[in-house]
Amino acid sequence: MKLATILLLSSLLFSCSNDDDSFDVIGKKEQFVVTSSVINDNYPVYVFLPENYNANSKYQLIIALDGDTRFNTIAGIISDKVQKESIPPCILVAVGNNKQRNRDYTPTVYAHGSGGAEKFYQFIKNEVILELESRYSIDPSNNKTLIGHSFGGLFTQYVMAQERASNPFNKFISSGTSYWYDAGVIFEFEESYANTHKDLEVKFYNGMGTLEGGVMLASFAEMNQRLNSRNYPNFKHRSELIEKSGHSGSASEIFKKGLDYVFIN
Repeated sequence: MKLATILLLSSLLFSCSNDDDSFDVIGKKEQFVVTSSVINDNYPVYVFLPENYNANSKYQLIIALDGDTRFNTIAGIISDKVQKESIPPCILVAVGNNKQRNRDYTPTVYAHGSGGAEKFYQFIKNEVILELESRYSIDPSNNKTLIGHSFGGLFTQYVMAQERASNPFNKFISSGTSYWYDAGVIFEFEESYANTHKDLEVKFYNGMGTLEGGVMLASFAEMNQRLNSRNYPNFKHRSELIEKSGHSGSASEIFKKGLDYVFIN
């Protein structure tokens, strides 16, 4: 893996978000590029460090997908919540290269994706996180948070269904998940995990806008019901519909509510 630092900004805003929410981001922003040997592609990585970041302290890591367009919004939300002390100071890393999301976030080959989720998961685990731990003071525990919307939500739930012992994440926030992908193949991954495990020791917030289509809403309800029916002893889960919001418009509210849930509960 090769690293090339291309930009370093302190307390400045990137022009990389199309969302309406706007918060003053109090902290430090950095950006560099990771060249993946697993995928053979380049990924811009956007980093938010909390105010008064101290290399002698350990910080929990939040990884967000679609970093090219989501970074500013999620950094603003996290900065606001840290200032209000509703969540602890955290390091946010948003992984970019959105143009390849149909490749990277999809778990199987299908008409709208090329099934690269497993390689992307290995890239996150074995290249991105290791590089971040060498640069920043990150808690090495498997207590990291993963946030994704749409295909990113699909990838988030794919990762949640992976083996726990080597999984760096134990908190998941999924927004507007593309349950329709490949005839609902994500349900097969959920079932496969359930058939081989008696517990799922994670916190999971699952959100969707009420203006999504009927199939999306029905699939959302089915996934939540399935997960709750497993009766995992250490599984914490909240699902929520965002009123009068569609696919894109619900994302920021889901991120806000999801961060509150996974860090407070």
